[in-house]
Amino acid sequence: MTALTFKNDQGAVLLNGSLNRSTVPAAWADRAAWCSDSELMTLDLAGVDSVDSAGLAMLIQLKAELQQRGQQLTLRNVNKQLIQFAEVSGVTGLLSVS
Repeated sequence: MTALTFKNDQGAVLLNGSLNRSTVPAAWADRAAWCSDSELMTLDLAGVDSVDSAGLAMLIQLKAELQQRGQQLTLRNVNKQLIQFAEVSGVTGLLSVS
């Protein structure tokens, strides 16, 4: 398992590591530390080496939470694994992943 880290960089939040059931609970609990207050929050997933259904669920929940606060979520550098999970789960439209 690779730990998941977050780094704010020029308006984007860079994720690095694994986005999975082992790392999601801590990431979600600590989201106040890495979540952006800006109108548009960009998550850069270039450093994500693996993702599972828990990671996909976290992104969907994050998008819903941000929308309730009037913010938007954009995903950048989405890997093939996440795109495939989103397609199989029928949520590509929810996350604007393609």
